[in-house]
Amino acid sequence: MEAALRIVTRLPQELWRDDGFSSIARGASLSADDIKALLRSGPVHFIVADVGSPQQWIPPREAYRYWKTEVRPHLVAPNSPVDLERFSDGHAYFASAWGQDAGIPIILLEKPH
Repeated sequence: MEAALRIVTRLPQELWRDDGFSSIARGASLSADDIKALLRSGPVHFIVADVGSPQQWIPPREAYRYWKTEVRPHLVAPNSPVDLERFSDGHAYFASAWGQDAGIPIILLEKPH
């Protein structure tokens, strides 16, 4: 099946992209400090997984802006309960490391429901 036609039906066990890239290398949960350290080291890939939608890959050139405007204000600390009412627009993210793609760290952002 074409990657562009695949949608997330449950929390990801695999990441995929149109060019054939895939990964099953789920790593540790990430805190805001972990993500800041990765961003200081260089570019990162953010991937958004939301049940019912295709995986959204944020290009590395947009990662810092995306971190500041979208991820940081919605990030939930690892192993913390989620209260979506705490967020003005009703969504949040859990972050986890998923290895690398061509030397660029991959950070998965999962939207809890």
